[in-house]
Amino acid sequence: MTVPAVDPEIQTLLDTADTGVFPVYGLDEVLADPQRYALLRARPDTPVDDRVKVRDLYIPGPAGQLRLRVYRPGTPGTPDALPMILYVHGGAFTYGSPEAEEGRALRYARDARAVVVSVDYRLAPEHPYPAAADDAYAALAWIAAHPAELGGDRARIAVAGGSAGGNIAAATVLRARDQAGPHVLFQSLTYPGVDGSLTSASVREFTDTPVLNRGAMEWAWQYYAKDSHADPYASPLRAADLGGLPPAYIAVAEVDPLRDEGRAYAARLSAAGVTTELVQVPGAVHGFDLLFPRARISERNLADQVRALREALHA
Repeated sequence: MTVPAVDPEIQTLLDTADTGVFPVYGLDEVLADPQRYALLRARPDTPVDDRVKVRDLYIPGPAGQLRLRVYRPGTPGTPDALPMILYVHGGAFTYGSPEAEEGRALRYARDARAVVVSVDYRLAPEHPYPAAADDAYAALAWIAAHPAELGGDRARIAVAGGSAGGNIAAATVLRARDQAGPHVLFQSLTYPGVDGSLTSASVREFTDTPVLNRGAMEWAWQYYAKDSHADPYASPLRAADLGGLPPAYIAVAEVDPLRDEGRAYAARLSAAGVTTELVQVPGAVHGFDLLFPRARISERNLADQVRALREALHA
């Protein structure tokens, strides 16, 4: 398989960006280096949007207090009860935080006109599978049971996430179906990692791609679910049945090892009768819209993510 060319604007940004601790090349080396890995886990400064109110909320979780970071649009005319989006951040299961993806959460809250609840789930390797999946499901159950505390509408809940967060988001939706849990109206998965077997063509061939490569994926899965990757709540693509799940929007990046498993998940959802929209972003690398949100392809896809959420939640 020939690795596709990276979008020229993204390539320039990759070559010139001052990315600090986060490596646009060599994430596998950072995950293997304790000192650099510790720096990667530090919470970044967050953007500000006066149109969105941000607060932290602590709820009972499976292992003690669980932090939820809540984003609520506060513009004039905002209804008292808004749709709710449970958001699950990425980070190879091993780093990341709500603050690290605050830009996307603010955008969803403001432009999709929804309360966004970002869950600060436990990270591997200290807390391997199923800790993160348990935390996300606990967050879903809590927001569905306490909509008034959020100014939310329990009848309109979406679950969204990217990368490892896309994995956990998909698993949360599966679990809600299997356990007759909260009703989820929609799921939005951005370049999700949904198969720990690491057998797709793009995983096997994309060994030296920017941001994410096979080596980083091997580290991530070893830390997260080394002995449990066949469990469907660890690898949603391995679920025996995908029927009865909510409609899905799935975006994949063309130059990303996770590309083919995201496409395969979309195909299986569609074959199971689930309304599914699949978007492949040409020339995009993993995490493109978070690392370089002002790039043209990032702006277009972020707007597309918001459009899908808004149409589903405000139909």
